[in-house]
Amino acid sequence: MQLYKSSLLLLLIILVVIVPTLSINITVNWSLPILNFDLSLRVILISFLSAAFLSVLSAKNLSFVEMLSFTAYTVSSLCAISSQQMILVVIFCELMTISAFFIISTGCKDSGPAIRYTCIHFFVGVLLMVGLAAHNPDLIIIGLLINCTCFPLSFWVVDAYPAASLHGTCYLALFTTKVSFLIMFLHAYNLHAEILAFLGSITAIYAIIFASLEQNIRRFLCYNVVGQLGLLIIAGGLLSSSKEAASVLTLHVLFSLVYQSLLFIVSNSIISRTKTASFNGAGKLMSFEGICAIIAILTMATFPGTAGFVSKSYIATEINGSGLEVYKSLYKILGLLLYLSVGLKFLYYMFVVKNKSTQPLAEEKNKLPMIILAFMCVAIGNPYLFIYNKSSIFNLVYTTKNIWSQFSLMLFATLLFIPLRKLFVPRINFKMDVDWIFIAFMPYIISLFCKLILKIRKISVDTLQNLTSLFINLYFNSTTKLKEVISYSSVSFVSASSLFLMSILLVLLCLNL
Repeated sequence: MQLYKSSLLLLLIILVVIVPTLSINITVNWSLPILNFDLSLRVILISFLSAAFLSVLSAKNLSFVEMLSFTAYTVSSLCAISSQQMILVVIFCELMTISAFFIISTGCKDSGPAIRYTCIHFFVGVLLMVGLAAHNPDLIIIGLLINCTCFPLSFWVVDAYPAASLHGTCYLALFTTKVSFLIMFLHAYNLHAEILAFLGSITAIYAIIFASLEQNIRRFLCYNVVGQLGLLIIAGGLLSSSKEAASVLTLHVLFSLVYQSLLFIVSNSIISRTKTASFNGAGKLMSFEGICAIIAILTMATFPGTAGFVSKSYIATEINGSGLEVYKSLYKILGLLLYLSVGLKFLYYMFVVKNKSTQPLAEEKNKLPMIILAFMCVAIGNPYLFIYNKSSIFNLVYTTKNIWSQFSLMLFATLLFIPLRKLFVPRINFKMDVDWIFIAFMPYIISLFCKLILKIRKISVDTLQNLTSLFINLYFNSTTKLKEVISYSSVSFVSASSLFLMSILLVLLCLNL
């Protein structure tokens, strides 16, 4: 295992050294003049690689198959981002699907989640290919939105990711959804602003509802991934007409890699130490995991001085210049609700409530990934950091009004959580949510329909057989009677015929008279 990690570290160092020197021929090379931050393709690739390496650095049982699958998944994802032609994007997305199948299937005995994941993403591949062949960008956008876990097909994240190993779940959460979101803006599709904002709102609401009730930590954090993508989709819709949309949203995607990875690594540490994936209050708020969890949640909630404050404040500034006033308010409200249902719930029911576990906690050995990610959450949000232009930062993001506004909103939400905390009690361990419609209800309806078709077929066949038997019997009975008539002697037959004809003639004569 140490050999695998050393190989991955060596690969990362080589890529970090070589990638900046490559002359990648791609038209995407933004910069944020306000933040003095270059968002070139190299920065994006290095950010994904760094987050991927840190997510598996603390893995204890990393097999060769998983290592190979992680490598294939990473390479396919980064190639999908850097490809200029959409046909290459589709090919690399299919390779991502295949490698993700092995990551999921090696983490669990049941292959059902991996198969469902593969079916959904192969269906997305079909949509993308049909869209390319028919020159229909709407089909391509629909396929990419499914990959972005857009409602009503959001369930594949919560169904498949928790089925992988602990580090596999963290690794998967970094790529597919975020890569697909970046592809939409890298290839500059004409997005329908209101439809996109509506779908993002529904996606975020879905995640908030189920995260509020979920008891399993891993599924709970996957709902958070869905909710954060919902907010990104809303922002993408509101900023679709802005020239700064791609750069601003890409910056936030890169910053979200940091705090989401930190939250997953903290939860993996607690799960491995307690040997249970349920909320049980086993953590301590002032422990190392508790402090890292606070930093990750404050970053997610846009607390001043964190990375999330910089990117989300920049998004909010750009949104204020767009239309769709209802969705602008909804974006802020849903962000606070996610802070309540995910951030505060995670802190309270994992680190504050009374410990329900009777087993002593195992010792955590590797804390380096958490240290690095927590430091990055705080360091990137520091306005004095060299990557920012100090005067522009204070003029746009670090203003007294913005800091006080965000701080007061978070304080209000935190105080609101105290009397309402029982609404967020982890009470249900969902096996299925909306996917019940696709996994249980629709197959049941299809089976009923098949039974109905078979019943109608059986009734039709029986009716046809009865009618056929009836006609056959009538035919043979008529034939038998005809044979009996014909079998009489010729004299009798002639006499009977003569009498019949004479009767007819007499009737005709009487009528003429």
